[in-house]
Amino acid sequence: MEKEELTENLKSFTDNNFAISEDETKYLNSWTNLGLQILEAKHSLQLAKTFNEKHPFEKWEEFVLSHGMFKNSVLSYVKCFSSSGSGKVSLDPKDVFKNEPDMKETHLALMDMRNEYIAHNGNSDFELAIVFQKKKGNELTLKQTITFKSPNGQFEKFSALFEHCSNYIIEKVNKKADKMEQRLGVKIKFN
Repeated sequence: MEKEELTENLKSFTDNNFAISEDETKYLNSWTNLGLQILEAKHSLQLAKTFNEKHPFEKWEEFVLSHGMFKNSVLSYVKCFSSSGSGKVSLDPKDVFKNEPDMKETHLALMDMRNEYIAHNGNSDFELAIVFQKKKGNELTLKQTITFKSPNGQFEKFSALFEHCSNYIIEKVNKKADKMEQRLGVKIKFN
């Protein structure tokens, strides 16, 4: 990557004598992506929770923000477990939730929510569309509505799940850094 191509944020690193990793430390990039996805999931869930505290919503936009942040939280989380491209890693639930059956159950619920509701129009009980009708003489008036169910009561479980995954990623990165220290003969520290 040419220095001219760097954004101002990245340029600040090179201006402080950092260089883009060309040795095996560059393989931590995928773990950085996973860490960011979990962080985004955590913050999006917190924003959804904050928006949801104002209930009932006074404006349509408040619902859109709350519901959108919750959906983003789930999508960011699930992305960590999705198949990955060349040179990238993803989390394996068998490893992440080893000896953690409750967390695995919550994980599976989020995966199902993503697959049946958020990413696809499958069968879920998170939204219910209903058409009401009123007949008066030979005139039929229809009124359409949709109701959304938010799993607010489970936000704490989701938050704990995201924290568990975050800690798992940190452990993995630290183990990889320890091995790199031995192979490269240097002390690695994170800034």
